[in-house]
Amino acid sequence: MIKVKLEPFEVQLAFENSTKRYIENLKQGKGFSYGYTGGFEKQITDGVLGSLGEVAFAKGLNRYFNGSYSDSYARYTDSDMQDSIEIRSQKRKDNNFLLIRPNEKKAKYVLVIHEGDFEFSIMGWFPYKEDTEEMSKRLTDFGFSNRPAAYKVNINELNNMEDLWVIR
Repeated sequence: MIKVKLEPFEVQLAFENSTKRYIENLKQGKGFSYGYTGGFEKQITDGVLGSLGEVAFAKGLNRYFNGSYSDSYARYTDSDMQDSIEIRSQKRKDNNFLLIRPNEKKAKYVLVIHEGDFEFSIMGWFPYKEDTEEMSKRLTDFGFSNRPAAYKVNINELNNMEDLWVIR
């Protein structure tokens, strides 16, 4: 696990990035996907949390943050970070886990937990290459039959961050 504290200018970068993403989605008539019903305030909050997690990852692992978003009225298809890395950000709760949706980008998924204020923990990563039998055992709807099922990866199943670039 890697601990990161963001400085005010880094928080500003994340907020500005999430604003650009939100506005571009509005222009394209897109919202959050996969049965998301969070409404306006939750969508704004979740968008900011996602960008904060990406900035925390970039800072914690000394990687370039490109602030990616689509301004071409097309779906953004690149990964959040270089080397096919997707960031999943969550607030700290009693039982955090990594969530990967079937048919998502084939990538290494990293779980970043918001600990409070502007402190984050980069918990680990998990490779998602295809919808295999092993992955199907992880499929759950978490008791919400109105949302599509997703893969659940517990924190103790995540790979160490030190191995992120070792396994390709």
